[in-house]
Amino acid sequence: MRVPFTSLALAALIASPLVAQTDDGRTFRWSGPVAVDRFIRLYNMNGDVRVERGGSGTAVEVIAERRVERGDPKTVSFAVRMRNDGDVVVCALWGSDMQCTDDGARGTYSSGRWRNNESINVVIRVRVPDGVKTLAHSTNGNISIEGVTAEVNALTTNGNVNVSTSSGLVNASTTNGSVTATLGANSGADPMRFSTTNGSVTVFAPLELNANVELDTTNGDVVSDFPITVSGRMRSNQLRGTLGAGGRRIVVQSTNGDVSLKKRGS
Repeated sequence: MRVPFTSLALAALIASPLVAQTDDGRTFRWSGPVAVDRFIRLYNMNGDVRVERGGSGTAVEVIAERRVERGDPKTVSFAVRMRNDGDVVVCALWGSDMQCTDDGARGTYSSGRWRNNESINVVIRVRVPDGVKTLAHSTNGNISIEGVTAEVNALTTNGNVNVSTSSGLVNASTTNGSVTATLGANSGADPMRFSTTNGSVTVFAPLELNANVELDTTNGDVVSDFPITVSGRMRSNQLRGTLGAGGRRIVVQSTNGDVSLKKRGS
């Protein structure tokens, strides 16, 4: 039976993320194509995720380094998979009970074993070519994304988030840490959200930004460098109104910390 060329090409594309990788026991490396407007999805549990603009052609480059204080570095493995929609998923996996799924690392790792016998941290560094979207997730670690040109979603639980883009939709949040986001040119109507529970949130926006903004904190100050047409009742820890001609919704929110909307370059 003759197989159409398109089927062979698709099979090769799906297989490529699984084979273009090396692991010497300390450092894992993967390089492979991610289509424009698709995501590279990065999942870490203990350690930082650092992303910058770069790569070669359409190739995303991933380097994940195990940093071992005690324990067996083989406890941490890495997996790469391609979703049916073309997104590529990269997972750091702690222990044999965890697996990499379309939505990230799933499974459990014994907290007693972690506390008593092992202390392993993984730093994931990534170079992303123009037009590729980024999703970066950690549980205990900082997230840094610098200079990318497409959509960004950054989320951690215990750590700071620092994002800088030249264009594209951005969402960034943490629970225990601060969020700093520098926005580039943006079009479209999708909302953007920047939030933390314990920490400050600062958003640097271009002068020409048009948006409906919501700046809220429970225990902290609200600061805006922009003239905002206020709607509703004014409160010391809440500012809601229209920036420029209005448009997409931008939420800047903290529970215990200051929230600021500043002019980019200030």
